[in-house]
Amino acid sequence: MRYLLSIIVAILCLSANKQATAQYYDHAIGFRAGTSFELSYKRFIFYKPRYFQQAFEVLVGYHIDEWDKRYNGFVAEGLYLFHLDVGFDTGFSAYLGVGAYAGVYTETAKQPYFGGGGTIALGMEYTFTHVPISISLDWKPLFGFPRFPPRSLARGAFTLRYVFPTPP
Repeated sequence: MRYLLSIIVAILCLSANKQATAQYYDHAIGFRAGTSFELSYKRFIFYKPRYFQQAFEVLVGYHIDEWDKRYNGFVAEGLYLFHLDVGFDTGFSAYLGVGAYAGVYTETAKQPYFGGGGTIALGMEYTFTHVPISISLDWKPLFGFPRFPPRSLARGAFTLRYVFPTPP
């Protein structure tokens, strides 16, 4: 909890400069860590700063469920996200999105099985002005079938991405 509070305070301190303008980027690649460890690729489709910016994100990695080890497994996810600039040109944006996932889940001494479902993403992202880095913190509950738990609300992570330069 102390680390999460430190991250939030650091982000608020970085957003204090009102003259900075955010990098609106085309695509970025990075790593997501929290209740899952995943590689992340994010691509913006529409990124005009005055409108809802729309992006899709592809995640590939390993989900961890501390309460029930049956639901640990390798997954692939796809999300469609709507970003809204909430930082008054400081680089902050809030996002909301929906998506789907599929995975192979392993339980010790049992056969692996296939599962999948839907997900919702809600989070905040900060894109640095002079450094090609984007960070985000999100909450992403899962709603699964056929053998995956009916829902898993305790999902969230921190994502660090490298922002590829946008050609002029």
